[in-house]
Amino acid sequence: MKDATITIIDDEKDILELLKYNFEKERANTHTFSSGYAGLEFIKKNKPDAVICDWMLEDIDGIEICKIVKKDRALENIPFIMLTARSDEIDAVTALELGADDFLSKPVRIKELISRVKKIMKHRSNVQKPKKNTINDALKEEDPKEEHSINFKNLMVDTEKYKVYIDNHELDLTYSEFKLIHLLANKPGKVFTRNQIIEKLNGFDYIVTERSIDVQIVGLRKKLGKYKDYLETVRGVGYRLGD
Repeated sequence: MKDATITIIDDEKDILELLKYNFEKERANTHTFSSGYAGLEFIKKNKPDAVICDWMLEDIDGIEICKIVKKDRALENIPFIMLTARSDEIDAVTALELGADDFLSKPVRIKELISRVKKIMKHRSNVQKPKKNTINDALKEEDPKEEHSINFKNLMVDTEKYKVYIDNHELDLTYSEFKLIHLLANKPGKVFTRNQIIEKLNGFDYIVTERSIDVQIVGLRKKLGKYKDYLETVRGVGYRLGD
């Protein structure tokens, strides 16, 4: 994590000080903000390597900050980790559905947080390397002849521009939704279990709930509109792009 720029937003001073101290021990350039708006302005101007943000802030909540970041093409690939004093699974699902890369409940376990930030940053860095700069490249071992686009009926996945089109109209997808539909479209008809989807998109040691995959599928179906039935549920197993 040496020289990485980390932005931390939390309205509790003691938490900011604790996280700043520990991330600086990892030799990261750490910038802390008690104001959500001030933190968001810094993110827009400086494009940090990762953002750690509390859910409940006094001026603007973390979920809104996450939505703004993930809808901005210049910022959407920045790893975003949500912190919250609430521990309900529905909160985790909500955060992940809106594009957060991870979700941790308070009180924060410092070593776990640092470990997760490192893993997310490493995964994102691998995806963006020049010689392996698309999700398509990450699947080369399964299909070395794959082109830069995948076509399935009225659906087209552009693996170079990270865009998906239906009837030539671009879908407004989060980065996580793009990864999911790319995985399914790359192997139409193949059934992926929820665990397989989590492992292929995020790595074996990435911690998210299987429920988050269900939520992403629901979101994708809404965005596919009249073509929502392309995404088929195989009861008791997982999901596939129906052939």
